[in-house]
Amino acid sequence: MRTATPARIPAQLPPGHIGGIHWREFGTSPPRALALPRHTGMSLHYQGGHSITQQQKSWTGVSANVAEVHCDGHLRVDLGADSTRLSVALEEVGGRIEIRSTRRRDASAPRDLPQPLSIIPTGLAASGRADGLRFLRHLVLRFDIAALARMAEDEIDLTHAFTPRLMFADAGILRLAELLAEECAGDAPHGRLYGDNLSIALLLAVSRLSAPRPPAIKQGRLAPWQLRRVTEFLTVHLAEDIRLQAVSDLARLSRSYFSRAFKISTGLAPHQWLLQARVAKAKQRLLQADCPLAQIAVEVGFADQAHFTRTFRRAVGESPGAWQRARRT
Repeated sequence: MRTATPARIPAQLPPGHIGGIHWREFGTSPPRALALPRHTGMSLHYQGGHSITQQQKSWTGVSANVAEVHCDGHLRVDLGADSTRLSVALEEVGGRIEIRSTRRRDASAPRDLPQPLSIIPTGLAASGRADGLRFLRHLVLRFDIAALARMAEDEIDLTHAFTPRLMFADAGILRLAELLAEECAGDAPHGRLYGDNLSIALLLAVSRLSAPRPPAIKQGRLAPWQLRRVTEFLTVHLAEDIRLQAVSDLARLSRSYFSRAFKISTGLAPHQWLLQARVAKAKQRLLQADCPLAQIAVEVGFADQAHFTRTFRRAVGESPGAWQRARRT
């Protein structure tokens, strides 16, 4: 029996458009949808998980598996090596899943910021591992490169699009992956053409990763030790009314310079980062015990239950109670 409520399905986009991209950008008309089965038989085995729900769906050149996994801390999943895959951690509570490969020695992903995406080409065996994880919503997309090449009709260069890239972040790719996951889990999908449009838009976004980029500008960022010290402090003192002076002193910077550098480093202002951390902690508490929402609100640093509910709904898209009911086993 399903333990999670399907994600909200976005409003139907105008014909020929997806994510702000028009089909003319590819120099071709929308591809004809193939009559592929909804269930792809690509379910994964999550060792250490219980109450696992998996749903599958296929479109032209892309097969999706969305898993919702409850676990007691340790989790491992074998992602295989027989196809080109995109692993996406859509939601993590209590910890983070780390994607590792058997033939590559990749640097560990920074623990300060989420790195939910991994591109794993055919032939590269990979697995996901996590400690401390309580709940995971995980999407794995498998690509038929030949079918996607026919869809793109040579308008997209696939030569370097699917090179190995483990544990990275890209807002555009993540959003397209979320839309595909919603189509996979939703009870009223838009149709195959919509899914095919999402697939080609995702393909375009992935191909852009390998395009030449100007050198990254590091000026104005926090040093790794500064970011680590500040985020660890904020995490420990979530329930407190933290002053900007306190965290800027930790980084040995003025308040104005620290605020700018923190946003450049994380993409969020300090107070926004703190709100996200409080919501993440609240998710853990909602899964761990039957505590009143008012108690959880105070524990994670919200003024009252009403403030907690408003902030949680803005960040997650549903109330704390609805989120808890959908994910409690």
